[in-house]
Amino acid sequence: MGFRQLLMTAFAVAFPNAAIFIVLASMELLGWGTAILCAVLAWVGVAGVLRIYFDDLRRVARYATALRDKFRGTPPQHLFFGAASELSSLYTQITNAFRERIAHLEAQTSTDAEILDHLPNPVVMVNRQRVVTGFNQAARGLFHNLETGRDLTRYIRDPILLDAFDDVAGEREQMKHAEFVLASDAHRHFDVLTARLPAATGDRNFVLSFSDLTELRKLEQMRADFATDAGHELRTPLSVLLGFIETLEGPAKDDPDALHQFLPVMRDQGQRMQHLIEDLLSLARIELNEHTPPSDDCDIGKIIDKVAQTLAMKAEAKGMEIRISCDLDNTEIVGEEKEMTQVFVNLVENAIKYGHPKTSIDVSITLAKNTPGALARYRHDRVLAVAVRDHSDGIAREHLPRLTERFYRVDTARSRAVGGTGLGLAIVKHLVQRHRGTMIIDSEQGVGSVFTVYLPAKASDNIRKLHTA
Repeated sequence: MGFRQLLMTAFAVAFPNAAIFIVLASMELLGWGTAILCAVLAWVGVAGVLRIYFDDLRRVARYATALRDKFRGTPPQHLFFGAASELSSLYTQITNAFRERIAHLEAQTSTDAEILDHLPNPVVMVNRQRVVTGFNQAARGLFHNLETGRDLTRYIRDPILLDAFDDVAGEREQMKHAEFVLASDAHRHFDVLTARLPAATGDRNFVLSFSDLTELRKLEQMRADFATDAGHELRTPLSVLLGFIETLEGPAKDDPDALHQFLPVMRDQGQRMQHLIEDLLSLARIELNEHTPPSDDCDIGKIIDKVAQTLAMKAEAKGMEIRISCDLDNTEIVGEEKEMTQVFVNLVENAIKYGHPKTSIDVSITLAKNTPGALARYRHDRVLAVAVRDHSDGIAREHLPRLTERFYRVDTARSRAVGGTGLGLAIVKHLVQRHRGTMIIDSEQGVGSVFTVYLPAKASDNIRKLHTA
């Protein structure tokens, strides 16, 4: 980040605090000199923190680039932020683990299936004709229909990866790295090492070793998306605040009525910016861990009860009632209670916001009779279906496929009027996907909408499949 960009970012972050000091000064509750000094100090302080933060990230990025290009590099020292230090440590651990695995693979002349299955990374062996001659369990989990005797291009059609294989097979390279994206599996990113095996391995001439880079790529995308989304969505409230401040400084400088009229709006816009930033950070964290399945247990029935109690007063304010129906004795799943609470708080809050006054919000917990196609590859034997039904104006069918996109709003003005950030359903989608579930939205205009979340129920067989999926 350049110096000018750093200053502008610091100005944007520190602006709400500076605006408060200016408003206080305009109300003669604080001297102008003191207000300006406080604003400048806030700006300088934020700039200093941002400079240290981005310097840490830049040093970690240079280290990651060195590891990517040469698999050699010196970890940055004396990082000030714990997140940057953890990221640097993660890069080092991944690289060291990758080196150890490759060294072990090259040292082995035996390719028995039992040895391969102990390797945590997916490994596929092929001959000169690109025919699959062997693989381990991790590779079977990655390519669900993987079979020996089949052409490699049946499973991998990426031209860059195939070109890397051709370079090694043609003896132009001894080994070669290529990045591969598995689009059918939540867009997982891999660094694929194609290497020639010793002659003693017989027909298994080459090995493709897949090292998961998904977390690193998500970190990079998270930074880019946050900057883009925050800049776009914060522009409107910032413009409103600036306009009111200019008015209070100019024509309405001594107008107490204007002050009483503008301050609540300025507060609302400031709160809107705060909610946007909180939701963006929350979504970034969720997307970062989406490919990692949960390991704790939680009870969906108890979570729904708590959510209903928490939101009861908000519903009663509109004369609405939250009704829960559940005939199941066991509603446990393998999942994070905090994340599942966030899912159903978002869905029930939306039902309150957009539902008609003096109507009910119906939440039902049942066993899914027909498992959605999105869950077919997991082959869960028992799936919970949690449906949240509202009585609202409904949503036109053409909008349904895009509802879970970031900042997508069917009615922008109404969404903002009820306090929506446009990120709630995106958060729900990614949390449900992390739990190896899916969400289906159905709506009829003039009747209402139903948001149904499908989650694998806790059972011994389901637990095993969830962790290996």
